[in-house]
Amino acid sequence: MSEPISPNTVRDGRDDHLPAYLSNGIVGLRVPDIPFHRGVATVSGLEGEHPGSRVQCVPMAPYPLGGDIKIDSIWMSQYLHHVHVAEQRYDFGVGELHTRFEFSYDGLNASVEVLTFCCRSEPSLVAQEITVRTSRACDLTVAVGVDPRDIPGRWIERCTSIPETDADDVDGAMLWETLGALGTCGAAYWSECRGVGNPRRSKSEEVGSPLMTSYETRVRKGERFGVRQVTSLVPSANHQQPHRHATRLAALGHRSGFDGLRAANAAAWKELWRARIVLLGADRRWQALADAAFFYIHSSTHPGSLSTHPFGLAQWHDYHYYYGHVMWDIESFLVPPLL
Repeated sequence: MSEPISPNTVRDGRDDHLPAYLSNGIVGLRVPDIPFHRGVATVSGLEGEHPGSRVQCVPMAPYPLGGDIKIDSIWMSQYLHHVHVAEQRYDFGVGELHTRFEFSYDGLNASVEVLTFCCRSEPSLVAQEITVRTSRACDLTVAVGVDPRDIPGRWIERCTSIPETDADDVDGAMLWETLGALGTCGAAYWSECRGVGNPRRSKSEEVGSPLMTSYETRVRKGERFGVRQVTSLVPSANHQQPHRHATRLAALGHRSGFDGLRAANAAAWKELWRARIVLLGADRRWQALADAAFFYIHSSTHPGSLSTHPFGLAQWHDYHYYYGHVMWDIESFLVPPLL
């Protein structure tokens, strides 16, 4: 038991199972078994009005790792009942989530793998890599971007090019206002593809549609095609122009590169795990519980985030009893173990 014990792979996504939780203490994600479809994101410092109770709360932010897959002329999001054999596993040691599922339609089977992590070294950034293999030759499109659909609030600004720049460090940026106009959130992202030939790249220019970049190509049977995405989320509590600052932070992440960000995140987690609590004489189950507690408390906190609301970062749609406020159990139950 020299390494942290990660949970067993989950394959039975029942309704009573909460989606996997990833965070770096600044951005929190609930990642469903189809990671780029209908996930939940929160940002420490972002404020909004609760759509039901109308009180101030930690609101959902636009989902920073949205996407879709198209095989020939069929978008997966329109045929989710054809998705099966989904499984997810954590790697607690490096703070990553790995997801696998299959999408079958009209005799063709696509095997999809998704890697997701929240960067601890650059804590406004979250990252995802989607890799697809198909059972026969076909036209394949992978789209990635920022998705604000079904989020209470409204667009203020949306752009797919950055003013007064020639660089292509960023695919697009947006400024989102929360319900009640209590705060705004800036988002910016970049993407790249790996693998097949020279795919056709396009951006969604339709006003009001999610910010999306699509990569379309022809793949052979068993050929791997991957698309990587890194997104920055910045609340107005941290910057008066959060979409501009998110653009700068996303561009900084682009220059570090996906592999560089992943390595830095893994190194940061390995440094944290030097303080791992080892239970002498206890069986594996108790050590696994201690490792899970260690992982989640460090996921929800970061030295760069003051007055954060850890449970708020882990929220899901039916957390109707919690609004993300900072309560007395923060200093009673969280600060002492962190110290």
